[in-house]
Amino acid sequence: MEIKVSVRGLVEFLLRTGDIDNRKKSAPDDAMAEGSRIHRMIQKKMGSSYHAEVMLRYRRDCGEYDLVVEGRADGIIDSDPVAVDEIKGTYRDLSRMKEPNPVHLAQAKCYAWMYGQEHGKERMEVSICLLYTSDAADDLLCVVLGGRRIIKKKTSRRLSPTA
Repeated sequence: MEIKVSVRGLVEFLLRTGDIDNRKKSAPDDAMAEGSRIHRMIQKKMGSSYHAEVMLRYRRDCGEYDLVVEGRADGIIDSDPVAVDEIKGTYRDLSRMKEPNPVHLAQAKCYAWMYGQEHGKERMEVSICLLYTSDAADDLLCVVLGGRRIIKKKTSRRLSPTA
């Protein structure tokens, strides 16, 4: 028997939190389409060392069943160390954000660990790019929270496969 879980589903479950604020937070109707467009635009501009939409899979034999964790990294950058790029769109004011969303960072770290296991890498770099609206993305304006990116560099987080 095989039990499958997505990387995103796994980290959302593990890092779930509660909030007594039950007001609905909404994004524009075209937010998902806009996010996909922004992803493709960024990925096309990243150069030949950038591999977009890399499928990653980890299988663990648990005796009576196999646990399969899988997902698609937004980008893998051939560098030293190899970097996993996670692109996230937001309509929030980036100047008020001091660190990445824990779920987004955990998702990128899972991809880095999975890629490292699959390719025998001891060190991986994780970067999160948060974009503010499509206009900012058109100009490739973004803020870095936890890694390498285009305009502002905050902090770099490295992940060891043993972590």
